[in-house]
Amino acid sequence: MIGEVGEEYAIVSAYREFEKQGFGVKRGEKIYLHPVEALYLQLNGKAKFAELEKLLSWVKSKVPNFPEVYLVYTDLRAKGYKVKPQEEFLVAKKKFYPISEKNRIDFENLLKMIEKEKSFIVAIVDEESEVTYYEVSEAEIRGEQMENLPKIVGKILTDRVVVENTELFERYFYGNLLGNSVVLSIFESLYLHEIGSLEIELDELKSVAEKIADFQEKYEVYRDLKRRGFVVKTGFKFGCDFRVYRKVQHIEDLPHSDFLILIAKKVLEPQELARAVRVANAVRKKLLVALKGRYILFDRVKV
Repeated sequence: MIGEVGEEYAIVSAYREFEKQGFGVKRGEKIYLHPVEALYLQLNGKAKFAELEKLLSWVKSKVPNFPEVYLVYTDLRAKGYKVKPQEEFLVAKKKFYPISEKNRIDFENLLKMIEKEKSFIVAIVDEESEVTYYEVSEAEIRGEQMENLPKIVGKILTDRVVVENTELFERYFYGNLLGNSVVLSIFESLYLHEIGSLEIELDELKSVAEKIADFQEKYEVYRDLKRRGFVVKTGFKFGCDFRVYRKVQHIEDLPHSDFLILIAKKVLEPQELARAVRVANAVRKKLLVALKGRYILFDRVKV
């Protein structure tokens, strides 16, 4: 079938098969096609709109994030979806947001999109043109930990704090057991001091904290998670900032942690996101990306 390239759309005579397959918008006896749809039809031998070089040039001028939009479009079509390009999304049963693995994710912009759309799927195209899909949505998270903490005295040991109270570890899972003492992280120590449980030399503690990279940013997330009722531990061995438990009753009956927490900068590298989600899925946890007191759930999905 022969069509033509217009200013914003490609145009072809109305054709029932195109309508059934969800291509374009019918107006009278014509079907108006998005540039991505026109390219797909021509490359699959179903229509011709112009010489390929001219058509590609036109599509690239109209689609800002070409070719990843086209690659995600073709992948969804191959999976049987009827797909419609719509602003920055590709719309099928859900909305898909295509990006390249080479482009950083503007996380503040992503938050605005989530506020508007509630949930959608980020489709990341790698250098070999394969697509990986991650469903994103904002998570309202609450823990169930109740704490009636003892009064304790701490001694600073270089970059951590030692207290002589094993209940803090055995019942509430703070720190790590060392003989008859518990060794606390600086995050735990500052929080315990703030809530009035830990007696310690505050100026010295703050001096140690200042030497930790991005301490204030990380501590604000730690404190927020504690206020939400979680048990919070380091996520180092999972490649994240924290791991969290909804509830711990005793160290001898320690459950699996529920979430891994990755603290986002203004931009997020797709490779960093992919690694974190893969690790979370491998250990049966969910990945939450934290930014400004909000938590975004990233979950790899098959489409």
